Amino acid sequence: MTTQRFRKIVPIIAIFTANGLVYGLNSLYFGFIQFYLEKYHPPITIGILLAIGPFVSIIAPIFWGIRTDKAKYKNTILAIIVAGSTLLFFLIKFNQSFWWLFFVFIGLMFFMSPFGGLLDLITLEYVNQTGFPYGPIRLMGTFVFGVMPMILSVFTARNINLIFYAYLIIAVICVVSILLMPKIKGHSHTKTREKKKLNIKPIITNKKLILITFMMFIAQFVWGYYNNFFPTYITNDLGFPQWVWGVNIFVTVLGEIPFFIFYEKLFSRIGIRKLLLFSIILSILRYVALALIANAPLLLTSGMITGVSVTVFTYCGSMYILSNMQPEIIASSQTIMYAVGSSVPRVLAGVLGGVMTSAIGVKNSLLICAGFCTTMLLVYIIFIHKDNSKEFN
Repeated sequence: MTTQRFRKIVPIIAIFTANGLVYGLNSLYFGFIQFYLEKYHPPITIGILLAIGPFVSIIAPIFWGIRTDKAKYKNTILAIIVAGSTLLFFLIKFNQSFWWLFFVFIGLMFFMSPFGGLLDLITLEYVNQTGFPYGPIRLMGTFVFGVMPMILSVFTARNINLIFYAYLIIAVICVVSILLMPKIKGHSHTKTREKKKLNIKPIITNKKLILITFMMFIAQFVWGYYNNFFPTYITNDLGFPQWVWGVNIFVTVLGEIPFFIFYEKLFSRIGIRKLLLFSIILSILRYVALALIANAPLLLTSGMITGVSVTVFTYCGSMYILSNMQPEIIASSQTIMYAVGSSVPRVLAGVLGGVMTSAIGVKNSLLICAGFCTTMLLVYIIFIHKDNSKEFN
């Protein structure tokens, strides 16, 4: 292999690797941190500590989005937040007191919360510039996210502290990969000392982006409720063993694979408008099925819908931003959409979800979730169905 060809291949390998490992770090944290905490704290305390993430992720991605737009390269910011998260994650190991963990988790989620949005933005800009297919790159993230917990669980069952060393090793490789990836510029960057004011008014006044963010908000709320309360519903109410939930997680990840394989064709041939309608109908059917089905195989089958239905809303938003927002506010648009459309509803899913479950139970709450999804259909019919503008095509 010639030196020139090697230099061309390395960035491609790096972007595949980074997509896999960033999502791998997410799965490591979300898949194992509760097992570590339960060694030292009761469930109520664990709930408080784990609730820090959604609160912090309301503000932190907006901060990092603005910094990313102003940076010379977006890759640099992604490398910084991965490195920062590694330091904060490792600090968890040294003290298990509530207040130590409380402040460490604030710092950790300050760095971790922009992971997915910023990585997706960099990757999408790269494929838009080069024509390289997005699906295979993003599938690396889906694959590692699903497989890593299964591999690590073999070892963490004996020693949960291994998660800290695993995170460190993965993060080091990840940072190297990010720095070797194709460089994506921050469009608001200026070499002069004069500060360029970033105008976010076009973001918060864009009616079409607001509509997509609203749908993302509903989708993330019902998704958050499902993640918070459906596992215990499976074991306590339906009487299924815990492995059913474990299999369900893996099946849910598998449900995303067709979407990413045909990613470019779906957006070019079907368009945002039809993909939104498809996901809305799928979401309504999904939560009705979860409420009414008490059969394990059928529940697992419906589980494949979960990942893809919530994923489509997110990527419709990302594609709309890339196609229609000014280049200098793309990262800010993405992170604001994530903050409002993902972080806020995840907070509400814990608080309001707990109230719903206590008052009417999980089954009826799932039907309420289906009702929330129906509001998306009404919004679609009123505001989007007859909108023939090119932005939704």
